[in-house]
Amino acid sequence: MLPRLGFVVLAGWLVGACYAPTLRDCAVTCAAATECGGGQICGADGFCAAPDVAGTCGAMLDAAPATDVGATGDAPPPDASLCALGCSNGTCVGGVCVIDCSAPDSCPDDIVCAPNVPCRVLCGDRSCDNQIKCELASSCDIRCMGLGSCGDELICGKAPCTIACSGEQSCARRVKCKEACSCDVSCSGLEACGETPECPHGDTCRLGAGCTSSVPACNACP
Repeated sequence: MLPRLGFVVLAGWLVGACYAPTLRDCAVTCAAATECGGGQICGADGFCAAPDVAGTCGAMLDAAPATDVGATGDAPPPDASLCALGCSNGTCVGGVCVIDCSAPDSCPDDIVCAPNVPCRVLCGDRSCDNQIKCELASSCDIRCMGLGSCGDELICGKAPCTIACSGEQSCARRVKCKEACSCDVSCSGLEACGETPECPHGDTCRLGAGCTSSVPACNACP
């Protein structure tokens, strides 16, 4: 029995030693290096990738051919050409209009997302002082990462809305997403989310100081 047990243990060790999963570059969006793993870093284009690839994901995604929805069943990628036409105040990254206000004290005026394209807004220390208006975008991804970032109302429309208030004292004013088909608002920063958000269906979709779409009634997106 002992020799057989030793063989099983050895075989298990060999399988474990051979199994070394890797993370694909340019597959996960990020706002900070802590959101990436497996030796990847967060590139300037907002994607996790190996150090020698980081920062080039946006260009590669824009150049990639469109996915055949009928063949895979997956949703099509954002329309890069539509983004290029409408994203006048940001940079198109994989068809997403990225408005980069991650530098301290940047973007003091209202931020307006382009219509009909996905919008991502990155706000650093004391940045994004006034309203962020994302009512007409096809999706909203607002990241209030810095100290005192996102000082005014954050307004979403009917599209999916995700807001992360991870900076200390971020999101001082109300999040308005009651019309969104789904709305996820997280308030992980110290003293973040100064006012009660307007979630879809009121208290039904409220979670702590934020909102959630994990409740079935709180996700009506197609």
